Amino acid sequence: MSESPSPPQSATERLSVAERFQRLATEWKQESRHLSNSAQIAMLKPYQSIIGMGVPVVPLILEELSREPNRWFWALEAITEQNPVPPEAMGKVRLMAQAWVQWGERQGVLGHGS
Repeated sequence: MSESPSPPQSATERLSVAERFQRLATEWKQESRHLSNSAQIAMLKPYQSIIGMGVPVVPLILEELSREPNRWFWALEAITEQNPVPPEAMGKVRLMAQAWVQWGERQGVLGHGS
């Protein structure tokens, strides 16, 4: 009786970072669409899974923010340990998104102008 050298990969392991991010982001948007509390939104399992993916998802989140401002700020701050949002922009999703996109451009993480 021979043993297989490694267990078969799960579907999640076979997905690329971008594919997994898109799947989780879609799930997160669906689950959060009726929520207004930022803490509840950030505690949803898909959002936490995205945070767990770490630095490789930062460009993907920033691209998403540049297209569609949304509440990615908690994830970005958790992953990067940065917060480029000026105090006067706090609570204003579009301005917060703009600050993060500009941060990404300055850091070379996001390669386009907004």
